[in-house]
Amino acid sequence: MGIQAETLYVLDEQERIVAINEPLDMQPPAVFIGTTTEGPVIRFRQDLPLALIDELLRVTADSLDIVQLCRVIERYKKVTDIWIGPAYAYQNGEASNEREPDVLLIDESNRHLLKKHFPFLHDELSAHVPAVGYMLNGEVVSVCCSARRSAKAAEASLKTIDACRGRGIAPRVVKAWCEEVSRAGLLPLYSTSWDNVSSQKVAQKLGLRPYGMDFNISTE
Repeated sequence: MGIQAETLYVLDEQERIVAINEPLDMQPPAVFIGTTTEGPVIRFRQDLPLALIDELLRVTADSLDIVQLCRVIERYKKVTDIWIGPAYAYQNGEASNEREPDVLLIDESNRHLLKKHFPFLHDELSAHVPAVGYMLNGEVVSVCCSARRSAKAAEASLKTIDACRGRGIAPRVVKAWCEEVSRAGLLPLYSTSWDNVSSQKVAQKLGLRPYGMDFNISTE
């Protein structure tokens, strides 16, 4: 879970959250909590006062009381969003040298295939490699790329156009992305929210290992 925190966020020397680890001008959450069987991993945003951090650590010492956490944070800034969901890791050993015929690695030579359905990734491809796409009727209709990367891991981002959902395409591109990340010597990570049932089904179909739960609170 510590590796995931390093992958999702830019941390300072005290392991405080400085920024989101991707080229977007977005404020990071005030608190990130990753829970595992070995205990929680907690990271606080850089601007939070030490007194507030001490109070949050006290509140989370025995259990994860979301309501109480929000009450404490509201003394500092208004809570705007709460995100919670399972976290998975890929553990299928060595990457296969063969890729399904309709699955392709996206690079500078073929990134034009992203322009119709995935213009953001087309423009920012270099920041999200490796990226893998699924071709249907001459178009990329599903992509899995690296939302965020660190020296140890990469976090998946999966998108499929509405017309092609429910066809079993998503697991194929996620699997190929995981293999590309593994081939690069990094740990493939995949996380989602509890209300995203389809994303959880992708993880289950691939046999991804659930290693914990992510929870974060964002503020103004």
